[in-house]
Amino acid sequence: MAFFELNGWPLFIITVILAFLALAFTVVVLPRQRRPGILKYVMQFVCVALVSLLVLVGIFLKMNMDNQWYSSWGDLLSGGGGQVAVTDVGATAAAAKPIKDLPHRAFNAMQTNPTQNAFFGSQMDPNNTSGQWVNLKIHGPQSGITQEATVWLPPSYMTQPQRVYPVITAFTGFPGDVKTYTKAMDIAQHIRSRVNSGAMREAIVVIPNVYPGNNDTECVDSNNGQWESYVSKDVVSWIRGNLRVSTDREAWSTVGYSAGGWCSSMFAVRHPDVWASSVNLAGYFAPTYSKGQQWKTTDPRSYDLASVVARDKPDVKIWFFSGGEDTISVDAVRKFAASVSPPTTLVSNISQSGGHRVALWEAQLDPSLEWLGRTSPAFAPVSA
Repeated sequence: MAFFELNGWPLFIITVILAFLALAFTVVVLPRQRRPGILKYVMQFVCVALVSLLVLVGIFLKMNMDNQWYSSWGDLLSGGGGQVAVTDVGATAAAAKPIKDLPHRAFNAMQTNPTQNAFFGSQMDPNNTSGQWVNLKIHGPQSGITQEATVWLPPSYMTQPQRVYPVITAFTGFPGDVKTYTKAMDIAQHIRSRVNSGAMREAIVVIPNVYPGNNDTECVDSNNGQWESYVSKDVVSWIRGNLRVSTDREAWSTVGYSAGGWCSSMFAVRHPDVWASSVNLAGYFAPTYSKGQQWKTTDPRSYDLASVVARDKPDVKIWFFSGGEDTISVDAVRKFAASVSPPTTLVSNISQSGGHRVALWEAQLDPSLEWLGRTSPAFAPVSA
């Protein structure tokens, strides 16, 4: 380890020592200065600013070590990423022939007229033509869980009441925030952009909150709640009953980043009858709990996705991305890839550099959505 490595202990310790020395000088030495004029006030300002700066730098260095946002100085000082190496494992995802009329059940009044749906309330703009986010709570009769969820309805949703849509179930990281999707990554704008370029068709996005409080549930059924059941049964049931979505599994995909990437692939691999594809941005393939949160599951091995795909060979497509210096994710996908065989598909994308951060993942939304449009007949664009 280089002495001044960005994510190493030596630099953090030096920064903390310098902060304490600057603070001691500010508190002990400066008050003894009797020199007249403005100079002593300038010195006080500089010292206070220096202490503040060193404290902020120390906080950043410690958080960077914990989260591996930037893997090196080069990663920090550049856009990161670089050239992406693509590896196909298992089945080859063939170009999809679009399904023009997605299969679906008969729609009820709440589905054809969302303004009548009590879940949406006054949030709905009946004249919206650009897409809109709505917030609500989904109660889970089977899991016993009630949690917040955020839904994006695409531009044509309000004006084409009989149109059927594919759906993306999205998961945040831990700790994470839905604003990563609605603001930082702006997945809605990426979908609009890919639709306008003819790379995919419009899709609904549903983001359930699977990390209540400060609990790293890893989306599993455990002594900390039936979170897998909540999403795979209760949330899916709510989506089918309230939104105009297809019954075709090809019209269902998952997306997630970091811990949400694990959730994304876990739901597709363990529930291929519901989801046919998964986008995993810098996640992993077995539960990786936060410190002190080792939840108990009935069958821990059943959550080792490498074992599951080796045994069950689910017919699912997985698109994976990781920064080249995000060692946890890179090691995870390499281990997982060794167990993948047809009909399971894995497209592994590893950039030349880059750590564990949102900017890298946001840059991969377009390629992943284009992949969905190429390989899924339900996400593939349809000519008017």
